[in-house]
Formats: sequence, structure tokens, C-alpha cells
Amino acid sequence: MCGLRFGPPRPQLPLQRSPQLMHLQGLARTLKLQGGHVGGALESMKVPLAFIGWYVLSIVYSLLNKEVLNVWQFPVVFSAVQLLVGALWIGALWMPLPTFGLKARRFAPVREPPRLTRAELSQVSIVALWLALGHVLSTVSPAYGTVAFTNVVKTLEPLFTCFFSAIFLKQVFSVPVYLSLVPVIFGVALASANEVSFSMISLISGLLSNVCFALRAISAKRVMGKKVGDNLDAQNLYGVLTIVALVAIVPLALLAEGRTIVAGTLATVEKVGLQRFLRMLLYSGLSHYTYNECAFLALDSIHPVTHAVANTIKRVAVIVLSVLYFRNPLTLTGALGSAIAIVGVMLYSIAKATDKPPPTTLATAAKGRPSSRSEPKKRV
Repeated sequence: MCGLRFGPPRPQLPLQRSPQLMHLQGLARTLKLQGGHVGGALESMKVPLAFIGWYVLSIVYSLLNKEVLNVWQFPVVFSAVQLLVGALWIGALWMPLPTFGLKARRFAPVREPPRLTRAELSQVSIVALWLALGHVLSTVSPAYGTVAFTNVVKTLEPLFTCFFSAIFLKQVFSVPVYLSLVPVIFGVALASANEVSFSMISLISGLLSNVCFALRAISAKRVMGKKVGDNLDAQNLYGVLTIVALVAIVPLALLAEGRTIVAGTLATVEKVGLQRFLRMLLYSGLSHYTYNECAFLALDSIHPVTHAVANTIKRVAVIVLSVLYFRNPLTLTGALGSAIAIVGVMLYSIAKATDKPPPTTLATAAKGRPSSRSEPKKRV
């Protein structure tokens, strides 16, 4: 097995328990006896807390991301730093820590690490590669444009998802799903034509990030259709993807910006100060990783239609707050185009979620065979 699990610690002599430790253990046993009440309360709060974390941390990340890019013009290296912070975070959660007698094991991690074979890691690496490229391009886009414009361009991701689903998965959706993409395309075109701070680099980077994230979704669907690894739930899967994506991005970052990174970083430190600069990098990386984890938890526990509405409201909040925070100029026509695109995305998500028959494959349609409607749909 080529796993990500840390090895077991060396056996140690039992430690003499202090009165404080015995009190802590007694409190833990009391909570365990009342687990029906405490566990139920925590479980009922999981989804609302995940929603709050998803919304708040997503907005915080968008603002911090742009603040760093305003003073440190190295988006490729910055994307690698964000993944590095996330990798260190998930590594700390997987590391065995002393349990002080609260668990059966003397040392146990906060979260059980996954275990993968080399073949399974190779399958997951395909998803991580598209994640890495998409993350880099998503960081490059706001570096040359505004946060609001980047979010408007990223509403076109469903268009590429439908396109690649038809090519690679042979899936054809219903007519309302495709019709809902029309206002998205029109809205993005209208917003782009009237964007005061328009940047071709920002537009192309945003569009290419949509391509990468659409291909990531397609490849993830293929991987998740099989049993891959042990302890590989949604949160651990994102942790593995983060680590592999970091390994893929580092050579690209050094190749693209390695020649000027030292001089540019020294100039930034001289301008904003070393402590503030390090805090900006740390907070940006932590907010990026934790908001994605909260999104996994929130979206895994709600109906797809609720997901569509919630995701639309979140995108509106990011756009509006970024415009107010950075005081970016926004024309009335640009705002109208952004609104049309966002409403189109919500209509697309609702149409896709309420489309009860499973997608008809092009292969079965060509052969004249009926689609297998009796088979349950797999949720990715």
C-alpha cells in the first residue's frame, strides 16, 4: 500500500495521571454517556454551521485573494502557496497526537488518514491535475481583472460541463437544461462588453479555468464511480487532491515566475511589512481550504435545488461585497449582464436537478436501445 497514513508511534511507558487529567477523562466519559443528546445536537448543527462557513469563508477568501494580488503580482506562485497551507493543515489533522487516555489508542489523529495504492493514487492524480490547473487560472484571472468580473466569467462553467459530458460521458440532458444556458452566455457577453476594467487575460484565464474545472468534474465522476482507497470520504478526498495538486503546481510556478519571485517578494515585504505579508498568505490559504471543506459538507447534505439557490446567493454576495470593498466601477449594463448570467446559472442548476429521467447516452440512442431508467442514479 502506498498510503498517506503516518506510521504508529513507538511504544512508551504509561504516564502517571494527574488530577487534572483524571477530571478531564471523567468529563469525557460523562459526555459519552450523554452522547444521545450531545451527539444529536452537534449533528443537527453540522449543516447550518457548514453553510455559514461556506458563505463567510468564501467571501473572506475572495477578498483576501485579491488583496494579496494587489501587492504581490505572482498569481502562479500564490496559488501554490495557498495549496501548501492547505496541505500543511490537512497533514496536521492526519498526524497522530496524544489522546491523554480519552481514546483506546495512546496516539490518534484528529481525522483518520486515507490509504491508497499506487494505482488508486494514479487515478486520483488525474482529478488533481485538472484541479491544479483550474486553481492556477482562477488565481490569474482576478490578478488582471476584478473579483466581480472573474465570478461572472466563472458562471459559464456549466456550459463546458455539458459539452464535455456529451463528449466523454456520452450524456445528453433535457432541452430545458440547454435552454437555461442561453441567458448565461448572453449575460456574460453583456457584462464583458461593458466591463470598465476589462482585461483579456482575465477573461481568457477565467474561461480556461472553467474548462479545467469541468474536466475535473468529469474525471472525478469516473473515479468516484469506483471504490477508491480506505477512509476516502469527501473531506479526505479533497485533502489528497490538494497535496497532489501542490506537487503538480510547484514546477509550473518556478518555471513561470521563479526568476523574479525573490526581488518581487522583497519589494512587497518592504511595502507592507513581513508579518502582515505572512499573515495575508496564511489567512488566504486557510480560508481557501476550509471554505472548500465546508462546501463539501454543506452540499453533501442538501437537495440539489437547495444547492442551486444557495450557490447563486453566495455568488451574488461575493460579487456585491467585492465591488463595495474594492470600490470597483460597475456600469448599469455590466450589472444587468451579471444578474442575467447569475439567474441563468440558477435556472440551469434547478433544471438539471429536477430533470427526473437520467441522462440519455448517445451510445444507446445510436443503437436504438432504451436507456436503463430503472437503475438508480449515482450521486457524485
